[in-house]
Amino acid sequence: MPSDGASFVCIDRVILPVPDAKAAAEWYINEFEFRIGRRGSKEIDLRIHDGETLLTLTEHSGNQRYQPLIHLDAPGHVPCFNFYSHWDDLHSGWLRSRNISVTSTMQTAHMNVCEMTDPYGNVTGICHEKSNSLFYTPAPGPVPPMFHRILAVFLPVIDLDSSIRWYSDMLGFELVNHWGQGADLKIGKGETIVTMIVMDEELHRQALLRLNGQAYYSLQTPSIHDAYRQLSQLGVPAESCREQDGVNRFHICSPEGLIIRISEKELIQIV
Repeated sequence: MPSDGASFVCIDRVILPVPDAKAAAEWYINEFEFRIGRRGSKEIDLRIHDGETLLTLTEHSGNQRYQPLIHLDAPGHVPCFNFYSHWDDLHSGWLRSRNISVTSTMQTAHMNVCEMTDPYGNVTGICHEKSNSLFYTPAPGPVPPMFHRILAVFLPVIDLDSSIRWYSDMLGFELVNHWGQGADLKIGKGETIVTMIVMDEELHRQALLRLNGQAYYSLQTPSIHDAYRQLSQLGVPAESCREQDGVNRFHICSPEGLIIRISEKELIQIV
């Protein structure tokens, strides 16, 4: 990473669009025992057990048609992010009993995964990492919560090696696992990883269209103005920094067109 590159602490939030943030927060709290971390005028941050990455429910602007966050690649079963579950059955039976749409469980040597759809059409993954996985986390007690934290954010990429270099050099990501058609990277000492998934140009184009120019995750920086200056000097396309509900933020664009939110660390107040 260049000596003057931007420094990021972690993925501080994943972002879900919803038509009504208050109603959506009530649903997630009632179903999964998430807790409110912060309320804004158009956003509500939810805490997932003791995980550091927040789930941010964001109301779409009044002049835009509501569009849920769906698969980056539906045939490939690639959501935008996933929840970590200590339960190997992923609670899929219980979720179906609550009339929550859940896909069949896919089992691999290292994990069990499925996807669920919330009442607003948003698709999120659920993953149980087995003990032989790099990202396995032991349960904290005899009866762990349904969802423990955000495990991974998925990035659609066309050129994997070029993407790894850009995210490493410009944003300070660290490669921890490369398996040919994808790679896992860490951000600082953050617990939520980034998983790159290789797609051909047409699938990648469709993924960006589904995202509708919106960011679905946020990187936290200790100094928003330093990060903006450093990224601008490195030639990273960035919009102007602005404040919303006491949080300073701006957005950047990767060379392959993915929008990323940059946020400054703020005091999270329980309300």
